[in-house]
Amino acid sequence: MKLCMMSCMMGRFTPEQIVATAIACGMEAIDWVSTHHTEPAELRKISEDAGLRIAAHTMIKEKFLRRETDYLDEFKASLDDACILGAPVLMLPPFPRIRQVSLEDDRKAWTEYYAQALPLARKAGVTLTLESTGMINSPIVTVSEALEVLRNVPGLKLTLDHGNMQTAEDAVEAYSILKEHVVHVHLKDWKVYDSPRADTTLKRCGKYFANAVIGKGDMDLRTFWENLDSRGRNLYVNLETMDFMNPDSTPDVLKQVSDLLRNW
Repeated sequence: MKLCMMSCMMGRFTPEQIVATAIACGMEAIDWVSTHHTEPAELRKISEDAGLRIAAHTMIKEKFLRRETDYLDEFKASLDDACILGAPVLMLPPFPRIRQVSLEDDRKAWTEYYAQALPLARKAGVTLTLESTGMINSPIVTVSEALEVLRNVPGLKLTLDHGNMQTAEDAVEAYSILKEHVVHVHLKDWKVYDSPRADTTLKRCGKYFANAVIGKGDMDLRTFWENLDSRGRNLYVNLETMDFMNPDSTPDVLKQVSDLLRNW
């Protein structure tokens, strides 16, 4: 498994600590989720100096969520960051609009956004991706919703988030349908309940999900991994995990999870 550090899992740590943890975990690459208030050129330098490839950049911006008119300028700024980082992939996650609208209307708006953004990314030589986001009011969660957008924006690719897909339907089946579009993978784990409990949220499948350290939840990650084809197994894999009760223990948790998964 080609492990990739997901930098937002270490939000309380400095970029230098994030990179050091990736190395200690035997990871090969890093996905800089946001820029951690650091110049992209500096993030690239500390990553490459440590021997890490930069597999992706994930932009976390809110202007489009508020439908501000200059949202595309915000995308261009993140695309510039990706180019400076040397990231081959830029992920633009379709989070729900802050002022809620119907899922269909929100998805149509995101489709248009991706259609505007894709030519800019292509011109810059960067692969643009979306992911299924796992909130109940996310505009893109299910296979059919992802395919709707991907078919309407030819050339757009998918970062397949196993855990987010699993909030709506079986992730193994989802991968079998979507695999030609997948260029990056996220793994996460959840505890799943039939009724609400503390720290759970209702998902599309009608069950209640709570964050869990990978390997301690109810997701069958091993079966998912074993059902990836050879191309899928050679993609970079983000470990979207931490000890959610004690974020300061994240480096130790990532080391344990990395050691567990590396040889799958």
